[in-house]
Parts: sequence; structure tokens; C-alpha cells
Amino acid sequence: MTNRKTVRDVDSSLKIHEAKCEERWKTIFSETAEIKKEMNDLNATIKMAAFGGFGFMATLLVAILTGVLGG
Repeated sequence: MTNRKTVRDVDSSLKIHEAKCEERWKTIFSETAEIKKEMNDLNATIKMAAFGGFGFMATLLVAILTGVLGG
């Protein structure tokens, strides 16, 4: 004769499973929020570096053209 689970056994197992899953989701959401913040910070840094690089190149171009045309 097989050992069949009762409705109470299944209910108890599901409650345990749901509690574990809820804790895992809380952890996942917390970690993804941290990753999202880090990605936003990285994007801001990349934007500043790109604008700085373009600004430097533009300034250099103006200096070269002024030197060529003015000299």
C-alpha cells in the first residue's frame, strides 16, 4: 500500500513552499533594485565622460582652427 499524502500534508507543504518563495522574491527584488541603481550611476558616469570628451575635442578643434586662421 502506498503512503498517500493527505490534504493537510499538501496544505502544510504549500505553506512552507510559499513562505520560502516569498523570502526569495524579497531578496531578488532587493538585489535588482541595487543593480538598477548601479546601472543608473554607471550611465551617468558614461554620459559625463562622453560630454567631457566631446567638449575637449571641440575646444581643441577651435584652438587649432584659431591658430591656423589667426596665425
